[in-house]
Amino acid sequence: MEIEGDLFGPTFHDSPIGMAVLDESGHMLDVNPAFAHLLGREPAELIGKAFSEHTHPDDLERDAEMLAQVSSGVRPQGRLRKRYLDGRGETVWARVTLSEATQGESPRRFVAQVEDITEYRRAKELLEKRALYDQLTGLPNGTLLIDRLAHALDGHLTKPTTVGVLFCDVDHFSVVNDSLGHQAGNALLVIIAQRILLAVRPGDTVARHGADEFIVILEDLSDIEAASAIAESISASVHSPVPLAGHEVLPTVSIGVALAEGKTSAEALVRDADTAMFLAKEGGRSRIEVFRPDLRKTALNRLAIESDLRAAVREGTLVVHYQPIVDLKTREVFAYEALVRWEHPARGLLLPDEFIEISEKANLVASLGAYVLHEVCDFIARHPEFDGRVFVNVSTRQIGSADLTRTVKSALGPHCIDPHRLCLEITETGMLLATEAARLDLENVAALGVELVLDDFGQGYSALSSVLQNPIAGLKLSKDYADRLGEPGGDRISSAIAMLTTGLGIFGIVEGIETESQHVKALTHGWDYGQGFLYGRPLPEDELTASGLTPPPEKEKA
Repeated sequence: MEIEGDLFGPTFHDSPIGMAVLDESGHMLDVNPAFAHLLGREPAELIGKAFSEHTHPDDLERDAEMLAQVSSGVRPQGRLRKRYLDGRGETVWARVTLSEATQGESPRRFVAQVEDITEYRRAKELLEKRALYDQLTGLPNGTLLIDRLAHALDGHLTKPTTVGVLFCDVDHFSVVNDSLGHQAGNALLVIIAQRILLAVRPGDTVARHGADEFIVILEDLSDIEAASAIAESISASVHSPVPLAGHEVLPTVSIGVALAEGKTSAEALVRDADTAMFLAKEGGRSRIEVFRPDLRKTALNRLAIESDLRAAVREGTLVVHYQPIVDLKTREVFAYEALVRWEHPARGLLLPDEFIEISEKANLVASLGAYVLHEVCDFIARHPEFDGRVFVNVSTRQIGSADLTRTVKSALGPHCIDPHRLCLEITETGMLLATEAARLDLENVAALGVELVLDDFGQGYSALSSVLQNPIAGLKLSKDYADRLGEPGGDRISSAIAMLTTGLGIFGIVEGIETESQHVKALTHGWDYGQGFLYGRPLPEDELTASGLTPPPEKEKA
């Protein structure tokens, strides 16, 4: 078949689609410039060469089969998608249509039309990757995780070994994410993902399951001890300082371990590991817990509590109790701390430790905090006879992007109360990691006349100078130090911090005072105020009102 001088010639050579003329053996007798360009070569380099010389090895068999079918007349035309290797050895995807051009003439000739679809394939692969891989860390996402885990479970049904799942949750991630910002939070997650990958075995799958959750699939496990050993390795790998936005963060993970027993589904095994992880969280974080069958009831209870909590926040059925803060010199009530409680319809009165963790996982913290602020402002407005202050705990999730200033204005607005009556307690860690946006939010709150108090002082891990970049009116010494009053080391720290508050012109409160001896020590060290069971437990408003907003003191603890 002659191309030059033929009507087909100009079409062949000028076509923007790659074209090649082949003989029955698949050798190229002629190629157009578009095809040569597709392969990154000159036409003269290709003429006389077999198609197979530039075809990806994995596609050779399909190529030969298509040529044979068209040549034998089984198919009038052949169509397939295949891969070529260009002059640099890189893969080029193409859509190829092969048809006979001679129609009974001899020698027989075939024309291949070759359309470059490399960009289309790349776009498709990118979409597929986005559907199955986490864009931040590059790890498999939840969809691919379940697929791989299901495949692993099926493959181990006849093996003596088993499959395990590690559910890893980053502790206190919300503090970093909400205070330092999402960019810093994302950077931390990438580092933690890399550290987990370094800690597992080569064949293990590490996936990102949620915002701050990673799941590891462990195959060919002999027993729970082997799984726990890998969990220990992950915990140690993660627990190393990370510099972020001018701060040093020391990340830890809580890990739940679950092992497949008999025939189980991928979803059930992940759920079991999640349940064990939650137990690790409740146990104090930075722990490893192994799933036990009796924990399934705990998981069901947790889901029920989350559902009930959503309803309680929505319907306003939570309650606020008030614990007195007293002047250490006179023991007169200087202020109250508002502490949220939940009157659960079936479980009775629940303390924050029993539902705050759940509220964080369910993204209810901001709503819960706003509810308490409104309740406290109602309380202040209802009791003009009490001219003291009320302290309210604020989560870092309420600051910055959640616009704490707007929430406070909304709570103060309807009641026309003096903003100075309201004090917001923010943890030391929350202050330390505050972003510029968060600091601006706090400054705006302080500009309203609302005082900011540093809570749980002594629990953080950075310089006080970082904390004092925020408009602080006072600080609360952590209960841990109250427990050590009377010990040489505890007394020295207490005295030093009391002197510091005086020098800075801010007030100081010692939390957790339970005995007369602790009261005397705190007063001797120079503290202004105290809070603890010695002066009264948290009480609902009606019980405080019955005693004139002055609760009876507790008997001294033996």
